[in-house]
Amino acid sequence: MPEPENTPTPEPPKPTTPPETPPAEPATEAEKWKALSRQNEQRWKTASKELEELRAANMTEQEKALADARAEGRQAALSEVGTSLVQAEIRAQAASAGVTVPTEYLDLSRFLAEDGQADAEKVKSLIESFPKPSPEPKFPDLQGAGYHRGSGAGVSSMDPNELADLIAGGRFL
Repeated sequence: MPEPENTPTPEPPKPTTPPETPPAEPATEAEKWKALSRQNEQRWKTASKELEELRAANMTEQEKALADARAEGRQAALSEVGTSLVQAEIRAQAASAGVTVPTEYLDLSRFLAEDGQADAEKVKSLIESFPKPSPEPKFPDLQGAGYHRGSGAGVSSMDPNELADLIAGGRFL
């Protein structure tokens, strides 16, 4: 049997994403490859997101319950170690700023992000609220303190006779 010539052929489905506009001409070869890399990375993220959505849509009730239980377990584990992560983040940022932070008096759970990690911005605002140390430490003036009290007469030389006179209270021996 011969096929009629008027039979329409099925067309392939068209992509649902709009066509991407080509970037402006980069000045150097490195910029060209960076732009292509960013473009490919964006495509990969989009494709990965679509794949996860398809997987979630095709899950059975048991698989959904299992995924929810895993997410809950992960969140519980992160909340347990999250305070340790926050404490380490506070100490690291405080050390780089040159301040001391007493973490034993802080509610460390306030510095946790949604994903259970330390929120660096909240920690940074805490560190900035502490007074900055002076750039050079001021040493106390030790003259006249303790056993070595200052005297009006200065030692002009290390001559033993002069030192003996000074020790004797200015009297000549």
